[in-house]
Order: sequence, then structure tokens, then C-alpha cells
Amino acid sequence: MNAPSDSIHIAIIGSGFAGLCMAIKLKEAGITDFFIAEQAETLGGTWRDNHYPGCACDVQSHVYSFSFAPNPNWTRQFAAQPEIRAYLEDCARRFELAPYLRFGMGLQRALFDEQQQRWQ
Repeated sequence: MNAPSDSIHIAIIGSGFAGLCMAIKLKEAGITDFFIAEQAETLGGTWRDNHYPGCACDVQSHVYSFSFAPNPNWTRQFAAQPEIRAYLEDCARRFELAPYLRFGMGLQRALFDEQQQRWQ
């Protein structure tokens, strides 16, 4: 996929759990006319940004993963931040999302064009 342009139909904002899930599900549906805009230089959302001592999930690890990509190898019942971030990075690799990721691209504003029925 080339750089984002006016012809791209779907922009996913952020590369955390929700953004990666949306991209994976679009690809599964055969839709590849999208990109993932991430303001940071790496993926991971909350699990990239929060790395204080003891940072971990408050939901049991086996539940805190994509239903279509379970992780049978969690090392703890409540996974720590580095392990969750590694899981997200693994999912991005496994589902081949690299061509769709645009790092250093934040959303400054979005305007809905009523006449064209699309976001600008």
C-alpha cells in the first residue's frame, strides 16, 4: 500500500487494541483500502505509553486478548505491560499490518462534509 491519499476510504486512528483489531477485521473482510494513523513512533497505545513499575492488566490475561488470536502462553494471570505490548506487536506481525501503519501521523482535526457524506 502506498502513502495515505485522498483516495483512501478508511483511516483508523491509533494502533492500540481497538485500532489493530479494526485493521485485522478489515483485512479478513477483504478490505485493504485503509491505513492506521499512529502519532507515536511505535504501536501499542496504552501498553506502549504506560510503563511504570508494576504496570499490568486488571483483567485476567486469557480474557485480555483478541478472541481470534488467543495467547496460550501468558506467564501470569494478570499480564504485565511488557508482555501485553509484545502480544500486540506479535499480532501486528502475524496479521501483516506493517504496510498499513503510519507512525508519526497524528490526527489534528476531522471535518464531516455533509454534501459528500465523508470525513475530511
